Amino acid sequence: MNETIDKILPLLSNVKKSGSGYMARCPVPAHKDKHQSLSVKVENGTTLINCLAGCSFKSIIQSLGLNNYEPKEKVIERTYDYLDAEGNLIYQVVRYYPKSFRHRRPDGEGGWVWDIKGVKPFLYNLPKLLAALESETPAVIVEGEKDCETLARYDIVATTCSGGANNWRPEFTEIFHNARVIIIPDNDKAGHEYAYGIASLLYGWAKSLKIINPNVQPGGDVSDFLLDNPIDKLYNLINNASEYIPKGAVTREEFNSLKGQLVYLTKKLNERTDKIWFK
Repeated sequence: MNETIDKILPLLSNVKKSGSGYMARCPVPAHKDKHQSLSVKVENGTTLINCLAGCSFKSIIQSLGLNNYEPKEKVIERTYDYLDAEGNLIYQVVRYYPKSFRHRRPDGEGGWVWDIKGVKPFLYNLPKLLAALESETPAVIVEGEKDCETLARYDIVATTCSGGANNWRPEFTEIFHNARVIIIPDNDKAGHEYAYGIASLLYGWAKSLKIINPNVQPGGDVSDFLLDNPIDKLYNLINNASEYIPKGAVTREEFNSLKGQLVYLTKKLNERTDKIWFK
């Protein structure tokens, strides 16, 4: 048996064999797992520990009392599927512990190619996102896939783009035409740059646009916020937040008012031009 699994399985409860691996109750206290949500298996020589509710490998290990435990090889914490609009798997983001990420795509023969060269990027949760927007449900944009999965537990459709705001593509903006959009960044410089960078691209395109900054520790995210707060508190933050308006931008109300004045002035100018022309 793989050494990592051999060390971890005896510490878990309600362990049962499942396919090529095992399922057990997640030991993270905040999770309060009543079912067997923790998957533990070996894939291509690498240990995969995956809490279906989104708990991190670090929180799982600490909950087992293995604070000083460090695996000899990187451990896959989670894989995130990027699907096209029809629900076909195009590529994955693989999250490791210690924290790092890699991309991979199906090779068509049951294996993986560990890059996404020549692959068109997609937004995470694309089929669910499109369905939500079609029904005029607000869409949430976060910085990482983990937060998307956290919000999914509350039936909130969230999306992200792998690689940050620099990988935001023009066709992503088009998806949010006339949509109500809520952006929830991580609480750090990179997170704020991500949020305001995307907001600047969506402003004037989305019907409604808000940026929410939950009160979390530096580097924290909405998943951390929901560990300590009920979902209603997040809803209150969203409902009470003001519309995002970039510095120096004209508001919709100002634009509509200005548009009326411009029409009036243009009409007067045309009348004056006509009088001069036909004098």
